Amino acid sequence: MNTEIFLQRVTFIRPDLERLARRKLTVQADAEDLVQEVLMRLWLIREKWETHQNCKPLAINILEHCVIDRYRKSREMEPIENQPLVAHTATPHQYTEAKDLGRFIWKLIEQLPPLQQLIMRLKDIEGHEVEEIAQIVNATPEAVRMNLCRARRRIRDGVEGERDCGSSPQ
Repeated sequence: MNTEIFLQRVTFIRPDLERLARRKLTVQADAEDLVQEVLMRLWLIREKWETHQNCKPLAINILEHCVIDRYRKSREMEPIENQPLVAHTATPHQYTEAKDLGRFIWKLIEQLPPLQQLIMRLKDIEGHEVEEIAQIVNATPEAVRMNLCRARRRIRDGVEGERDCGSSPQ
């Protein structure tokens, strides 16, 4: 793919990427940086990009992953005293249990098949509608609902299985 074709495609999808990035990030400069990062990644995979009829879902998928990466990096760098407590009245034991459960659930999510993982994150974490997710992952709304149901069931079964064993999630 030459530069002209790439720029034409990017010009078409860039406003949507910018709008989505501004919704995800509160700082305008960070949103612009995120879009630039997505465009760089698209440029790196431009040969694969030629085979796609509609490149917008691919670009949105990359943007979503970049947002998740930034969130993870910011959480790693944030001092523990700045991280919110589960509840103001939570005891240290309750706080630790809730934090362990949260980590356990994230591990379960990371063990899901990639499509179910993406659909669950888009719906339950980022709040996208089923129809919008269907466009992003290039599937029918029914397939999105089915994958979401399966993902949620696997997470629920994993948490219930851990509780049934009598051990705390790790």
